[in-house]
Amino acid sequence: MKYIPVIIRRLLLWGNVLLVIALVCSAWLRYLDPGTFWIAGFAGLTFPFLWIACLLLAAIWLLLYRLRYWLISFAGLLLTIPALLLTWGFHLPGSSSNPPDRSFTIMSFNCSSMGLKEYKNVQHIRSRIYEEIHKARPDILCLQEFYTNDHPEKTNNFDSLRLQFQYPYHYFVKHRTHWKSWHYGTILFSKFPIVDSSMVDMGGGSSQEDLLTARLLIHGDTVRVISAHLASHRLDQEDYNVVATPDKDKVKGVMSKMKRSFRLRSAQAKLMRREIDQTTEPLIVVGDFNDIPLSYTYRTIRGDLQDAFLKKGAGFGRTFAALSPTLRIDYILPDKRITVEDFSIWRSKGFEHFPVMARLTIQK
Repeated sequence: MKYIPVIIRRLLLWGNVLLVIALVCSAWLRYLDPGTFWIAGFAGLTFPFLWIACLLLAAIWLLLYRLRYWLISFAGLLLTIPALLLTWGFHLPGSSSNPPDRSFTIMSFNCSSMGLKEYKNVQHIRSRIYEEIHKARPDILCLQEFYTNDHPEKTNNFDSLRLQFQYPYHYFVKHRTHWKSWHYGTILFSKFPIVDSSMVDMGGGSSQEDLLTARLLIHGDTVRVISAHLASHRLDQEDYNVVATPDKDKVKGVMSKMKRSFRLRSAQAKLMRREIDQTTEPLIVVGDFNDIPLSYTYRTIRGDLQDAFLKKGAGFGRTFAALSPTLRIDYILPDKRITVEDFSIWRSKGFEHFPVMARLTIQK
């Protein structure tokens, strides 16, 4: 019996070593392209939980055993501070009381087909979408997974949004049309004039939305806005249930879907990077990247752009309602010629994605 405490300590020690290795991998594998090394695509998803576990183990060594083994956890925590700074917002919530006169707001929102489910409107979700937009009143509204219908007996979200919120300018990139009147895609509504606009094929076939780009004249300055919806894992409710009740064959199916999306997003991120690098005017990149900050996708797209959430946000900044409270996959990334005055996440029950909005000012 006298060996039991020794065995427990050794198990804790080796568990601690393995935990630190896993933590460091989850923080730094984002530098590997999941298009060629797919395991890198999964690594960052575990980071918040591994970091907390590592912190708890350090406390156990320090408080219960009073051994220097806490330094193992401490080293892991220290090596992953850059990843923590990408994952957690350290700013107190609250808006700027006196925004500059030249400031403007931009909202990005994967609106999940405006509440359309199985070709039928879920009215309470659609109503909540309109309520949140009404509260926010963004100057520029970028919607991914947008749906509208030209048929006189169907829901024309395009006209409703344009007229109700008084957007004189718009650009709609349709990636799919059913029965001539059911239109799906990415749209930008603006209170500022659109100088020019274009779409870029993102690859992946008809299931993928094209990249929307537009140059807007904002307070006398030309600003380029890029709105993107990158490849999703395309998981359904049955796939989500695998997390609660693992089944070998079903887990393999979910993993296969995720590996395919990692490869496609890798290619899409590189395409977006080329568009960003070719931009000379002030730039704002927004959208649903379907990937977390500790990912090759985010690192490739962001480059030296700012992250509005990290500038003004607090906590994990969750923007996706399913699976985990740590999933921040929707972004507003302005370049360094633009000042981030404020940032907010508009959480509402029933949304798959939460809208994100920033107040920005172009520097003179």
